[in-house]
Amino acid sequence: MFKTLLLSMMLSLTLVAQSFNFTELRYSDAIGKTIELKGQISFLKNGLEIFYPKTQRALIYEDEELVYEVEGEDVELGMVQSQQIMHYFEVLILLHSGDESALKEMFDVDKNNGFIKLTPKASLKNYIQKIELLKTNEILEYVKLFMQNNDTIMITIDDEIR
Repeated sequence: MFKTLLLSMMLSLTLVAQSFNFTELRYSDAIGKTIELKGQISFLKNGLEIFYPKTQRALIYEDEELVYEVEGEDVELGMVQSQQIMHYFEVLILLHSGDESALKEMFDVDKNNGFIKLTPKASLKNYIQKIELLKTNEILEYVKLFMQNNDTIMITIDDEIR
């Protein structure tokens, strides 16, 4: 019963969401390797969901709550890891929304022909060195995050899911 209710809620959220297929390249400085992941990102009314079909993993951030699922089962994350993921998701939501005033509150913004460089202010400096993104005709094409631990995450939008 609970799974049926959860599935119907997820389907209703997806109906109001704007969703995209994406490619994520994660470079880990600690192991010196890059991994490529393919996924789907949906921007929800009060959050976002990222789903990786190949590994059946999902991260759902809604109303300031984070849920991590593997093959439909909830998995506990540590507090620090959860906070880092939530900060990361909040940045993605902000970038997607295009709220200029909120961006300028949280970042020093440098724009040049659709290329935007964001340097974090305040507490985000603890996690993120800078963010680079490219928008063409106000459509986000990619986001590259440079983390304080020298890891990088690059998300390229492949196409919109309709």
